[in-house]
Amino acid sequence: MNKLLIICVIGALLQFACVSYAATGTIQPQILHQELVRLTDHFDGRVGISVQNDSEAVDINGDQPFPLQSVMKLAVGMAVMDRVDDGKWHLDDEVVVHQQDLSLAVQPLAKLVTPDGFHTNIGDLVHRAIINSDSAATDILIARLGGPQQVQAFLVRKGISGVRIDRDEKHLQTEIIGLDWQPEYVDSSLLNRAIDAVPKDHRDAAYKQYQADVRDTATPKGMASLLQSLASEKLLSNTSTKYLLDVMNQTRTFPDRLKAGVSNGWTLAHKTGTSSTWNGVTAATNDVGILTTPDGDRLSIVVFIADSRAPDKKRAELMAQVAAAAIAHYQK
Repeated sequence: MNKLLIICVIGALLQFACVSYAATGTIQPQILHQELVRLTDHFDGRVGISVQNDSEAVDINGDQPFPLQSVMKLAVGMAVMDRVDDGKWHLDDEVVVHQQDLSLAVQPLAKLVTPDGFHTNIGDLVHRAIINSDSAATDILIARLGGPQQVQAFLVRKGISGVRIDRDEKHLQTEIIGLDWQPEYVDSSLLNRAIDAVPKDHRDAAYKQYQADVRDTATPKGMASLLQSLASEKLLSNTSTKYLLDVMNQTRTFPDRLKAGVSNGWTLAHKTGTSSTWNGVTAATNDVGILTTPDGDRLSIVVFIADSRAPDKKRAELMAQVAAAAIAHYQK
């Protein structure tokens, strides 16, 4: 009888130990918040930060809206993977890209389009949109989804608040510079000519309006919650979650931002976003992602910098410092 009791006690202790080891760590909210305040105090620009795991969050200006820029491409990728989960789409579904399907600015895909088009598939477009921040790939996916409103509908259906997707890239980026998108602007020479013809006062007003616009924005809290839903596999299926995180791990843009602050043994699956600079002000410098600890825990990290006159290097350094602080103040 005593032996049986001892065995039961040992079994219970072992079970408790396993549960304790499996429990997620803490992000040390008070200490981390103090560090983030120190880092952002007197920084040139409006800074929004959120660091979350499944039970805790640390925020700086967490409820303020910030322009998303190319971070919106991540939400588009999520909406695409949701269609895959529903069985409506497959990653190998063929897509033929023609000249009229193109967008503007960063779009390496444009170089591959011949008079007969470029044959690719849904999965390749997701890769290009997130890894290379390809605007053409993104706008093609948005069009196939049924427009930006369908990306927003996906977020609403998943219970995500604080994230807005209102326009595709070609409409957003032309409005920022005081133009309305025209189909002929797929020809970059015609677009550049139209940009040069915009009067400075008109462009000043358009940029100022963009800085105050609530469309295509996210709060740090809202974006971090979206990322944490992905990380905890509440947003997509296990298979789609793994696929998207793998794609995000391959992001090539701006390695001097969050990624520069990631310690050995940790990994970062992320997406960056950057606006144009006008009159010395950059409206948006962003990096958002999911940090994975050496033992497999995940926490979401969001850094938005708005309306800053600080040099590119300083903005990137701040983001790297935020990532390093989140890691330094995480305890198992």
